[in-house]
Formats: sequence, C-alpha cells, structure tokens
Amino acid sequence: MVILKTYLRLFYRSQKGNILLSAVIVMIILSMFGGIMVSRTIVDSSASAKKLIATRAFYLADAGIQWARKYLVTNTAATTLGPINYGGGTLTVKIEQTSIYLTYNLNNISVYKFTSTAIVGNTTRVIEEMRYRGGGSDKDFILWREVVTNEF
Repeated sequence: MVILKTYLRLFYRSQKGNILLSAVIVMIILSMFGGIMVSRTIVDSSASAKKLIATRAFYLADAGIQWARKYLVTNTAATTLGPINYGGGTLTVKIEQTSIYLTYNLNNISVYKFTSTAIVGNTTRVIEEMRYRGGGSDKDFILWREVVTNEF
C-alpha cells in the first residue's frame, strides 16, 4: 500500500503541466471553430444582401411590365416611360409597336413589346413581354422572358 501511495504521488507530481497543455489545446480548437463560424456568418450575410438586391430588381422590373400594361389600356402609341427612381432603384419601360400580317385570316394585328429595365445596386434585370393587343387580359399574351446581369 505504501508503494502504491508513493507511486501515485510521483505520478501526479510529473503530470502537473499536462492540464495546462490540454487547456491550451482545447482553447485553440474552440477558437478555430469560432473563427470558422464567424467567417461563414459573414459570407452568408453577404449572399443574403445580394439576393435581396436581386429580388428588389426583379420586382421593380415586374412593376414596369404592369405599368406598361396599364398604359396600353388607354393609349396605343409606342413610348418610353421613365426613368423613375423607386425602391432604391431606377426603372425604365420601353413600349414598341409593330404589325404582323396573318395569312390564315388576312388580318393585320398590332404586337406590343414591353421592355422593363430595373437597376438596383449593381444588379440589372430586364423583363420583356410581347402582347398582340393592348393589355387588359392574359389572353393576348405571347412571350415573356427575363435577363439578369451582374447579380452576384
């Protein structure tokens, strides 16, 4: 029993610095995890801000298309609406008109092309829509497409 006590006393005496070394290693590992979490949070925050700007640009461009439809309810002339500043961005809507001759019923129809350009920050969204009548209902809808530049 005396030998065991002596051995344990000598063992613990030689292990005094290991606790400090273990604590330092644990602190370094926890600091690394903290740094990784902070950098991921910063990256995610930046991506969220860019996505918000892109979403604002889309809705601003879509509002321009709605504006063009509303314009054609009472007007038939080709024109450019805007530019206006709204929602932290700039909106310009261009309305073009052309005629198409239909051979199957020998009629000319008017085709309107709306080009709505929204710029928010460094994101530009362009929505184009074509209709064969001057707005009002979705029965006259021909084509819709979107172009995104500088989103991220």
